[in-house]
Amino acid sequence: MTQPDWWYDDLKQVGLDFADEAQVATYDDRQGATVAEARRLLMRLGVGPSTAMADIGCGTGLLACEAAGMARSVRAIDISGAMLDAARARAGSLRNIAFEQAGFLTFAASGDLDLIVAKNALHHLPDMWKAVALTRMRDALKPGKRLYIRDVAFNCGPDAIPRTVESWIGHMTRESGYSRAEVATHVREEHSTFAWILERLITEAGFRLISREHDGVYAEFVAEAVA
Repeated sequence: MTQPDWWYDDLKQVGLDFADEAQVATYDDRQGATVAEARRLLMRLGVGPSTAMADIGCGTGLLACEAAGMARSVRAIDISGAMLDAARARAGSLRNIAFEQAGFLTFAASGDLDLIVAKNALHHLPDMWKAVALTRMRDALKPGKRLYIRDVAFNCGPDAIPRTVESWIGHMTRESGYSRAEVATHVREEHSTFAWILERLITEAGFRLISREHDGVYAEFVAEAVA
């Protein structure tokens, strides 16, 4: 469908360039992503042989490929062709996984999904467009089915942002392998928001919030599409 001239271009890279091969090659290690962690999450979310799911912002496909071994079907969606190439290579002979170069505002919202996962991806959109993306994810799910979001979402008030960001930058440079310049680029050029804003966006978009948890500056939401 052709969008109006004011529609946000969600296929453009924002902040760190995840079309860059070096970013792709180091992504999972720097994110701390493991197969064991992916499997634990999928089991917690109830993924099973009848599940149709989408992983939006799938990156190198670690979670999506693990899900393909458990679910009926998986859509692995990302705006980065380089990430999707890595995901296809990881998938090997898996036959129940489809790869789509699209974003939150451009993926096909088919209304037949049981689960959507969005890890560390929604922050690529400004808040207004996060809300639009959330309505599209609601429409992509069957009524009563679930959305899982994990992302940078500051669990503080505006006055605490300077010390919270500095603390996070220190943590990331010590623990993840990202440089100060890379984390500063995220804060300055990407669109991470406050957790209390993200919670309101989720509920305003037609979801019932089931749980919200925090781990430092990271927030995790599980929500159900309202029928």
